[in-house]
Amino acid sequence: MEIILKDGAWFVADSHYAHYNTALYDFLSALDPADLPPQMFLMGDIFDLLFGYAQNSIQPNRKMVDLLKQIARQCEVIYLEGNHDFGLEPLFGRSVRVVPRSRQPLSAVYGGGRMALHHGDLLQGVGYEIYTALIRNRNIDRILNLADSASNGAVIGWLERYNRNKKPCYKIDDFEKRMQSRLDILKKRYSFDTWIEGHFHQNVRFDYDGMSYFNLPAFACAKTYIVTRLIGDSVEFEEIAVT
Repeated sequence: MEIILKDGAWFVADSHYAHYNTALYDFLSALDPADLPPQMFLMGDIFDLLFGYAQNSIQPNRKMVDLLKQIARQCEVIYLEGNHDFGLEPLFGRSVRVVPRSRQPLSAVYGGGRMALHHGDLLQGVGYEIYTALIRNRNIDRILNLADSASNGAVIGWLERYNRNKKPCYKIDDFEKRMQSRLDILKKRYSFDTWIEGHFHQNVRFDYDGMSYFNLPAFACAKTYIVTRLIGDSVEFEEIAVT
């Protein structure tokens, strides 16, 4: 998949929206339509728990879903699914361009370069690949939904409590070295000069072996998002704090 990057595009990652964490909703809902960007990339884990085929996970997130659909009527919204939010195409319809994990990385081209955009949950081992395939299975999600209904919301409630107790803001030791090893593998698989992802919540940028890497700030931690500035054939990134 390929898309043309627009000047002034926003990148928002890992906001982990839920009824107990409404920071992104509060920010976006207060925006004047004139302040919206021409293009918005939602880089996954925008929701803390949203499975498109588990209907009971949708209602608690309905107002955020409706807000994103409203925003998508005024600017281009591209949503890369994460490991907390997936199966979203039926939910958003044609209003938001949803990019499932199976179609990531998304290639974004500009002037003189090509970005590869991914939520970030790849190259994490066979066990993770089996797990992530299972949780994205429609039938499994529907069984989860039936079990939740039969237990009066106990299943979704347990998952919410589990997520809520996790600590999203943390520092990974030797992160840059680890990501360099990943880039050595990724450059053999994909064509890009800049790799952009979320997932790790580190807010780290560096150049390595002719490539640029950017792990985006997690909105849930930093309360910031990234704005792109196209200058000639190059691109610059500006981190903007929510006020």
